[in-house]
Amino acid sequence: MCGISGYYGFRRVAEHALTDTLAVMRSRGPDYSNFVKKNNKDKNLYLLHSRLKIIDLEDRSNQPFSIGPYTIIFNGEIYNYKEIKLNLIKKNYKFKTTSDTEILLYAFIEFGEKCLDLFEGMWSFVIWNDKEKKLLLARDRFGEKPLFYLKNNEGFYFGSEIKFIRSLL
Repeated sequence: MCGISGYYGFRRVAEHALTDTLAVMRSRGPDYSNFVKKNNKDKNLYLLHSRLKIIDLEDRSNQPFSIGPYTIIFNGEIYNYKEIKLNLIKKNYKFKTTSDTEILLYAFIEFGEKCLDLFEGMWSFVIWNDKEKKLLLARDRFGEKPLFYLKNNEGFYFGSEIKFIRSLL
């Protein structure tokens, strides 16, 4: 189990609020935690992740995880990631990790939102496309891995637990 959280909007989130939120998230992922900040003109994006190492125990799979202009935070497991990886290898994709996170992100790069039709498992994730300045939030069909959100006048908050959103407010 990992923890994901973030914010997208006009507000600048203070550094202490980010570190405090990561501390709250530690119970979901004690092995590693970090955040990235991106700017989109007058908007700010913060992606926070706390990791519980299960697949690919190496640091190379820590999150937030980026490939080119794409950055992902991911909670869950894609059960059929090995089959998806074989399909992507046939399309000449090269992998640096053995994690389902990298495969998920490459599947999104290759298939766009239609990648969701490929996945079997339980997941919630957020992908930022820095080139197109687009944010995608998704969760599994049954909501096994929750993804809560709050939209207010300041912007858009999200997290795998409500207390993560509260911590960012």
